[in-house]
Amino acid sequence: MSTPSSPDRSGEALSDTSSIDESGNVIDPPARPSITPEPGMIVAGTYRVEKELGRGGMGVVYRARDTWLDRTVALKLIAPTWDDALAEQRLQQEAKALATLRDQHVVQVYAFGRHGSSYFFAMEYVEGRSLEAILDEYRQRQSALPQHRAITILGRIADGLDAAHGRGIVHRDVKPGNIVIEEDTGRPVLIDFGLAQQHSASRPETIEGTPVYMAPEQAGLAGEGIPVGPWSDVYALGCVAFELLTGRTPYLQRDLVRLLHAHFSAPVPLASSVRPELAPFDAVLSRALAKNPADRYTSCGAFARDLVLAGSPKAQASPSAPPPASVRQPAESATRSIRVLTVDDDPAFGKFAAKAAELAMKGRSMRIRVARSGQAALEAAREEPPDLVLLDLDMPDLDGVDTLSHLRALPRGDHARVVVLSGRVGPQERWKFAVLGVREFVAKPIDLRRLVDTIEGIVERAGWA
Repeated sequence: MSTPSSPDRSGEALSDTSSIDESGNVIDPPARPSITPEPGMIVAGTYRVEKELGRGGMGVVYRARDTWLDRTVALKLIAPTWDDALAEQRLQQEAKALATLRDQHVVQVYAFGRHGSSYFFAMEYVEGRSLEAILDEYRQRQSALPQHRAITILGRIADGLDAAHGRGIVHRDVKPGNIVIEEDTGRPVLIDFGLAQQHSASRPETIEGTPVYMAPEQAGLAGEGIPVGPWSDVYALGCVAFELLTGRTPYLQRDLVRLLHAHFSAPVPLASSVRPELAPFDAVLSRALAKNPADRYTSCGAFARDLVLAGSPKAQASPSAPPPASVRQPAESATRSIRVLTVDDDPAFGKFAAKAAELAMKGRSMRIRVARSGQAALEAAREEPPDLVLLDLDMPDLDGVDTLSHLRALPRGDHARVVVLSGRVGPQERWKFAVLGVREFVAKPIDLRRLVDTIEGIVERAGWA
């Protein structure tokens, strides 16, 4: 788990006088755990606290080191606010269920327990940036997230949500701030499940979630007998999809009560009213954002598949089109050769990059493929998903950004580490590559030693044997 760019506000009771910020978060002081660890402190006899990452309404998240397994974890300490045994039992049951969940797009829970009078979760530490922070950068530049990349991210998160729903777990707070784009791979990861929320049978009036993305039944406005369930996450994912595609959230009311009632009674806005070219998405988004849960998609995966169809009506006829974003990615042997793909329209440079990879791998088993265009790279990646891509930015058909965007949508496409090679990598290019998980750039003309060092760093971080 990594730090969202804005506080985690899941599980907060909302009052008529509450206000919300531009990201839809409730503005009031966050809670603190009963014990606030300092750097160096050992929690539960195992986790050495390194630094605070962020705090929200129900606790504080730290980066910590598991001293037994020698790995970095995200450690969340929670100050319980409930006063009944049933709520505590529910928290423990959901923690156990989430700990058994294995999906690459859901943050993994390693451990759950007590520390003093607080609870803690030890979770996978995902180094990266929140989708919310990335969207903010696009807004500042008056630009929109590329449609293809948006659909891929939504499909990956839909996979994770369906896996959680299959275990009986509802997230309850799906939003860009709870989606992290991993550095190096571009893997979207859903964090901060509803485990830390105020599970209290004695507080039925408590609203869990973030208002901007909140389903009517989650706000308690859909009438009695309509509980929160997977259909509520479908609605929230629909709100996120609307925002990724249009650049704004479905409902813009700043007043909290009016915002919640807009979710309940206002007409569902059309994406085409914001961007006319999005008309093919109107019916799909309207179904996901239906007021009545029975009118929504029955799963997040079904919603994601329709988004793919709406965005690529001729996908089956196009040689460059990726498969649907929610296709499951096959497991692979950990002992196979490392696959390297070099992509550059200059054949001499392709051989140069391949030589650098050979030097960096230091005798590790590897296979190298050379592609001279973006199209050729995608064909190679479909046949054999790469582990490392050495990618030129300027190419005649698809440039480096478009090539990588399509590659990320392929099965195992968000496993590939990438080095971008170009003579014109400036702030604009770095920003475009950020949402694709690229952190390594090497300027042309290439210094062989620098490229080898860069690849060696990737090999070390990836843990390739």
